[in-house]
Amino acid sequence: MSNRPESRPTVTRNAADPSQRKFAERLERRRLEDRQRYLLASLATVEGRAVRWGDIGNAGVYRSAFNTHGGVQSYNLGRQDFGHELIAEILALPGGSDLYLQMEQEGRAREAREDAAVEASHTRRAQEEESGS
Repeated sequence: MSNRPESRPTVTRNAADPSQRKFAERLERRRLEDRQRYLLASLATVEGRAVRWGDIGNAGVYRSAFNTHGGVQSYNLGRQDFGHELIAEILALPGGSDLYLQMEQEGRAREAREDAAVEASHTRRAQEEESGS
């Protein structure tokens, strides 16, 4: 059997069975707690915050999803939903709003440094071309 989510066994086979329902509820709580713990651990490091900030950026949360092609727009909206869910998960963590702000500040500072480096590379090349080097 594959480990892919769609091939995993159903947690309850009889939703009317109280013991199966209780087991499913415990399992769901444990999965949520595990996910929160993993997310918190990823946000505890600069590298983890950089990855999560990249995920949010790649999801297009801070740009328009509009596209004249309906299929592309639907795809963009789905990606944004993922980003919104990730932000909501982060903000729901203990200290999540502080972690989010830290992650955003670090991410924007990193982007500014990269943008400055790009601009500097264009400027140097332009200066070299002007001087004949």
